[in-house]
Amino acid sequence: MAQPSSLADARAAAVALGAAAPTSAETLPLAEAAGRVAAEDVPVRIALPLFAGSAMDGWAVRAADVAAARDDAPVRLPVTDEARAGHPAASVLAPGTAARISTGARLPAGADAVVRAEDAEHRDGVVAVRVAVGPGADVRRAGEDVALGDPAVAAGELLHPGRIALLAGTGIARVRCRRRPRVTLIVTGDEVAAGAVGDGEVHDVNGPALAALLTAAGAEVVATVRVGDDREATRRAFAQAGGDVVVSCGGVSVGPHDHVRPALAALGAEEHVGAVALQPGKPTWMGALPGPDGLRPVVALPGNPGAAVVCATLLVVPLLRACEGRPPAPARYARLAAGTHGDARRVRALRATLRPDADGGWTATVLDGQQPHRLGSLARTEALALVPPSAGPLEAGAVVEVVPLPGAAD
Repeated sequence: MAQPSSLADARAAAVALGAAAPTSAETLPLAEAAGRVAAEDVPVRIALPLFAGSAMDGWAVRAADVAAARDDAPVRLPVTDEARAGHPAASVLAPGTAARISTGARLPAGADAVVRAEDAEHRDGVVAVRVAVGPGADVRRAGEDVALGDPAVAAGELLHPGRIALLAGTGIARVRCRRRPRVTLIVTGDEVAAGAVGDGEVHDVNGPALAALLTAAGAEVVATVRVGDDREATRRAFAQAGGDVVVSCGGVSVGPHDHVRPALAALGAEEHVGAVALQPGKPTWMGALPGPDGLRPVVALPGNPGAAVVCATLLVVPLLRACEGRPPAPARYARLAAGTHGDARRVRALRATLRPDADGGWTATVLDGQQPHRLGSLARTEALALVPPSAGPLEAGAVVEVVPLPGAAD
């Protein structure tokens, strides 16, 4: 097995592999674009707001007409018109008059301010204004929000609800998005059973678990292929795998029944990472597989479910983000609720829960049952606490990087 790469180098390699294999683009209606990644810059096509309008229910006035208004000496103005949302006033507001106005309605020509409904009293066609307002009071100025040509969304940005709102508000109904990365998942092992288990067999955990993780990370799992411990069958599975990215689990170590590395070598795969200084997950392999449309990223994960989930979270997720033109997620940090120990040779990725601190930070509680085959702690995992290489103990309160498990947060 190759000399292990540091976790930092392996994460950088994952990003580089994904960036070198970008997904294609497709145009979608806004209603279908949420959670996708913009494939191109989209400029604002119309300034917003489209027109000067009222921010409140009340009365459109000329500010100069109510400059002397007081609670004990209201200014009385005849009401000559009304502006409703979607129904502008029919006339220009003459000096010394007012118009009833609703929130969102266009400000009548001639008006330059709005008196709130609670600051006036209407009776018999006359409004008594008790509060002086200045020009622009409770008026949404035309173009004050975004200007023509401003960026509505930039290539590589996630189309979250706020950006969808801006696109819709500027009249954009369809947007060019990066296609979700398509992943083929290869599950290896004679002992893995897709249905009822026989003597010495186990239920397939990695197939469903990794498919769920990849889906939560924004990928589309196009196929889950199960293959036994046979070199030619393993080679064939990789050769026939479709999609943009291939992820396998199991068979990646150096035992006599581990056939993933020889199969990839036989197919001319480029090795970028042969092992990772990580616990669990040292045997993880990353590289690129030649195909008809160029090189495709391949990540071969260990077979133990805990190790597979850990390495998929730390390495496959940033690779998928890079395929869509997105940078790695910003690093997050938390304090350890209890002390633990490091490993001088590698990073320890510990399953943990996260709770908010009183000071606005986070506390990570490391779970019992860290062995890579154990599923009970995996079910409770919300994030991975990364303990850096260290020969000594880490005290409670030590700050470590934490990486959320895709789909684990509420």
